[in-house]
Amino acid sequence: MNMNVWVRQALTVMRVELQRNILARRWLGLYLAAFAPVFMLTIAAIRLRGGPRLSGLTTGYAVFYQTFELRLAIFFCCALVFSQLVRGEMVEKTLHFYMLSPVRREVLMFGKYLAGVAGTSVIFGLTTVLTHILVYMQSREWQTFFLEGDGIPNTIRYLSVTVLACMTYGAIFLLAGLLFKNPSVSAVVLAGWEAFFFVLPATLQRFTVMHYLQSILPVGIDMGPFAVVVDRTPAVWGIPILVAAAAATVWICGQVMRRMQITYGAD
Repeated sequence: MNMNVWVRQALTVMRVELQRNILARRWLGLYLAAFAPVFMLTIAAIRLRGGPRLSGLTTGYAVFYQTFELRLAIFFCCALVFSQLVRGEMVEKTLHFYMLSPVRREVLMFGKYLAGVAGTSVIFGLTTVLTHILVYMQSREWQTFFLEGDGIPNTIRYLSVTVLACMTYGAIFLLAGLLFKNPSVSAVVLAGWEAFFFVLPATLQRFTVMHYLQSILPVGIDMGPFAVVVDRTPAVWGIPILVAAAAATVWICGQVMRRMQITYGAD
């Protein structure tokens, strides 16, 4: 009985959060980072159609996705969105309204997390699909590639990585927003850890999110001469590891929230 109530409450919190934030100015940077490549690739698809070969486009998109989309746009937009889900309300002095409602704090935290995951996953999931299609539209063979080749399976794998990245990085930055008054410092440190994961020893690479995301991607890219080669973790193991890590982090967030005392004057 309680579980049904908690689920309904979490979904209600998620809906409220989405309604509050989806058109808020704080998400403007997210929309710009997500849809700017769509705009540029649309122009390229119109002007360069019929030119590039499929093999070159496959490599080009892999480089674009792994360097810009995954390590920059998704990473820092998750930092922006999730770190402010609680910290932003503390700054605005509105968090106590939630605290006064008859909702368990763990449920409140989970609802906020669901809102962040839903928003970022839909936005970046949409742009991932659009950019993947637009890149191949520059070739005359793009329809054959998607209808008869690896186009659709590759799109699904890129989309899966996008959602998993939003889930995992979102949980990490949600916790950072709870623990630190200035989450941007932790975001910069984690950005360096994740961006240059390939130079870490094999054991340490397995403690990065990017290692497991890279293992799911359909196309790898050259990491340079200083990269430490590590065997890929199969997706059948990598996906549950990321989901479990996100779930454990959100649970920790709930415990932190449960013990939190609202003292706006300290901020």
